[in-house]
Amino acid sequence: MATHLPKMAPPLVPRSRHDIYDEISPAHALAESAKILAVLITGSGRGVGRSQAIAFAQAGAKKIVLTSRSTDELEEVKQRVEEVSKETEVVVHTADLTDEKSVDELFEAAGEIDVLINNAGYLEPCVSIRDSNPADWTRSIDINIKGTYLATRAFLRSGDKFGRLDPTKLRVPEHERKPVLTVINTSSVGSAGTRPGFSGYQPAKSFVNRFTEFLHFEEPLVRTFALHPGGIMTKLAKDSMPPDTHSMLVDTPELAGGFALWLATQLKTDFLRGRYVSANWDVTDLMNKSQQIIDENLLWTRVTGQEQVMPKGTHVYLAR
Repeated sequence: MATHLPKMAPPLVPRSRHDIYDEISPAHALAESAKILAVLITGSGRGVGRSQAIAFAQAGAKKIVLTSRSTDELEEVKQRVEEVSKETEVVVHTADLTDEKSVDELFEAAGEIDVLINNAGYLEPCVSIRDSNPADWTRSIDINIKGTYLATRAFLRSGDKFGRLDPTKLRVPEHERKPVLTVINTSSVGSAGTRPGFSGYQPAKSFVNRFTEFLHFEEPLVRTFALHPGGIMTKLAKDSMPPDTHSMLVDTPELAGGFALWLATQLKTDFLRGRYVSANWDVTDLMNKSQQIIDENLLWTRVTGQEQVMPKGTHVYLAR
């Protein structure tokens, strides 16, 4: 394995965050911000997905759909969500996100959904391409790419069925409008880097960034973001990341939960639509940088030297 590894870019904003703070807290600035939302979170049995479910419950979400492959884990999260919010309807549905029929059944059981968080992921063991196990390598591709694609496709088709992608609905009185559909795709800081040994996972997360961009331009009525949740010592990270990287995993799952809630509930985040964003970036600093991000076409995933000139006015601003 290479000993001289490329370095990551410095943080985009002055302050880096590693735990929940007031501006993204469901108990403070974002209290009751999710009370009209129905949210479906894949991979919500533990780790980041579990924290996101709890954050939306704390903010009063109308409905939360929990899904993963493990019923036992989902039941524990369901119990916790119900402890946090007595008013939130909780739906538990196990699903294989790499199977089209299973995903379609998930969304049929879920009913009408406002926010989809594609959090399910897999990280193959850190080994060279030469020494890799094809089953592990392709599992990274299947879960991170195919799982994100199938869940997003089903979400869009469900939204269309409920009339949520019809632009004529925008002409109804504001008080009759439903929330804007939102998709948050779990990316990784690794999507912008090259760590030898992760030839499946890191390109898959780069795909997530690009897929988010396609969704942004194809579906202008859908708010979409590619989110790095932070460096968190999840079971996935503990099992597959090299021991020398563990000291960097200092962020709490609650940081990712609060940041996803902020993206989903605050229309002022629209300047980030279609782009990669990191939960580590302080949101006040990020807002202060919004015009620069737009003017300089930052946070798109591109081939250096062959960047596209992004069209202006690509964001659709809709009232809740």
